[in-house]
Amino acid sequence: MNHKDVQIGQRVRVTTNGLNAFVVGRPEYWTRTHVKLVPIKYEKSTRYEKMISTQLELLPTEEQFPAHGGTFQRPEGLF
Repeated sequence: MNHKDVQIGQRVRVTTNGLNAFVVGRPEYWTRTHVKLVPIKYEKSTRYEKMISTQLELLPTEEQFPAHGGTFQRPEGLF
């Protein structure tokens, strides 16, 4: 995933562990110019992490929140 495409509130899949997460912040600088750290929060968890942008995969549009063009509705207990 290109760090320029990241928007707060998008749903992503972490490729290293297969879990879904939400983008909760703007990509941050890292030592490599083409790679950024993206703050995420895992679904159904209180865990926050900063993941390398190349380890994130954007979920399809239909699985995004309505603000991002999808139809995903938050299940109870998701946050």
